[in-house]
Amino acid sequence: MEKYTKLLSSVSHFNNLKPSDLLRIINSGHLKRYRKGTFIYQQGDPSAGMYVLFSGKVHICNYNCDGQIQVFSIIEPVIMFNELTAIDGGPNPATAIAVKDCLTWNIDYEAFESLVKQYPDPTVGLAMMRVLAGRTRNLITLCGDLSFRSVLSRCIKLILELSDDGTKIINRSEFPLSDLSARVATAPESVSRSLSWLDKRGLISCDRNQITVQNAAALLDIVIEDS
Repeated sequence: MEKYTKLLSSVSHFNNLKPSDLLRIINSGHLKRYRKGTFIYQQGDPSAGMYVLFSGKVHICNYNCDGQIQVFSIIEPVIMFNELTAIDGGPNPATAIAVKDCLTWNIDYEAFESLVKQYPDPTVGLAMMRVLAGRTRNLITLCGDLSFRSVLSRCIKLILELSDDGTKIINRSEFPLSDLSARVATAPESVSRSLSWLDKRGLISCDRNQITVQNAAALLDIVIEDS
């Protein structure tokens, strides 16, 4: 369990706690593994509690019965998710899908409430509030983009985000067309057309393996003009 207590200590909620306290926290929850492509929990189901992702990759999304996906957030180690249900005990507000094989730590609402009573340090509550505030801001931005931005503009924003403003190459095996389209809430064909349009104008270089930004400033100008 020692390696898991070290991983948990890197999460801002818990980094001020002693190793013995972290071990008690780990033992209050459960380690769970999920295979790639499986649901970790589904939107509207009873509270699944809070998770911490130790390894793998998770998409937090809306997922309907037709298999359509809108991705709100990409979770990578080491970070918590679904913390809202650990606070209010309500149903899961979104669906979580393992997009790689995952190892998680999970604690349910009742066990988390008991822990908070044992460790009433306000640092834990403040850390959760900051995470929730950040995710709320991201959702507000996403809603604004869907309402007022074109598909091309949304694609450019995503490319700039994934490439760290053009400084990194986007690996398409890591971000396939289906993931890109889910992130900007449109059909894969629309994303493909946008990538082709940008490639033909020399703003990006795009092939089956990678996307490379060639002119970040020009891409940002398109985004600004569309705002």
